[in-house]
Amino acid sequence: MDTLKALMVFMTTAENGSFSDAARKLGVSPAAVSQSIARLEQELEVRLFNRTTRQLTLTEDGRRFYSQCRGPVNNLDSAINQLKASRDEPAGHLRISLPNAFGRRFILPLMEEFCSRYPKIRVFFGMGDHFSDLIEDGYDVGVRVGMMPDSRMVARHLAHIPQYVVAAPEYWEAHGKPHIPEDLSSHDCINFQFPTSGRLYKWEFERDGERIPLEVGGTYTANDVDGVRELARLGLGVAQLPGHEILNDVRTGKLQVVLTDFVSMERSIYICFPHRDHIAPRTRVFVDFVVEKLLDHPDIIAELPGVDLSQKREVLRQTIL
Repeated sequence: MDTLKALMVFMTTAENGSFSDAARKLGVSPAAVSQSIARLEQELEVRLFNRTTRQLTLTEDGRRFYSQCRGPVNNLDSAINQLKASRDEPAGHLRISLPNAFGRRFILPLMEEFCSRYPKIRVFFGMGDHFSDLIEDGYDVGVRVGMMPDSRMVARHLAHIPQYVVAAPEYWEAHGKPHIPEDLSSHDCINFQFPTSGRLYKWEFERDGERIPLEVGGTYTANDVDGVRELARLGLGVAQLPGHEILNDVRTGKLQVVLTDFVSMERSIYICFPHRDHIAPRTRVFVDFVVEKLLDHPDIIAELPGVDLSQKREVLRQTIL
């Protein structure tokens, strides 16, 4: 027996004074209401209503039972109404996983406007380049830089990101510039090590539409993107970094780009969340907000002066669409 459903039928019948009126309110037949009350009385072994051909009234036990049920049922109604209201006005705690540099530059500056739109949302940021498992670590949403996330995730694509080879002007002056990716074998290249797995990032290039992965070696390795960029700025070697990470340094002359005819754009920016049947409203509005603000943002796309990536970008866009 569905006790909760039977209690709701009982309460509605008591408040309306007849099976037919209760049936209209509940959207069922009078016979269904009558049968539900009869089953409840049998379960409780108590008569709840006095029935005559003219009227339906609560017994003494029925009045006492109604009085005892009214408070809990009202609380349940209130809880249901609050939950429904939260769908209209997103609320609660939102846990967001972000890569350090990208999060600081592109996501955190958006949060004042986001929280003004949705003042009942409270936000926690998990910052780091050692990407956690969103599901295992309890995150609602994450921003990811790299290849397509795993199949457990729903991903919204934000932009393809070019990978540029850079070094300080004084480094190129001292060592000369490479003309093809293979020339990097004679240069001191700064490797990036993924903090979680410990594996080295494999440099990528594109030649005649073909992706070229390349292993490089050098004096320095860092497990932080900012650290790799700083070593390059100090003239200590060559780095391959996403365009949005080096855009300002290239504009100010602290870094110079080479091998622009071989730029790879296989890596992308995604905002993703666990694949669930019911996505919390706070997660949904955050994802929509970030897509609204950052989709094809010019500083993420980071097409540098003198570098035309429009044809490559259009080809890649077709694979997304």
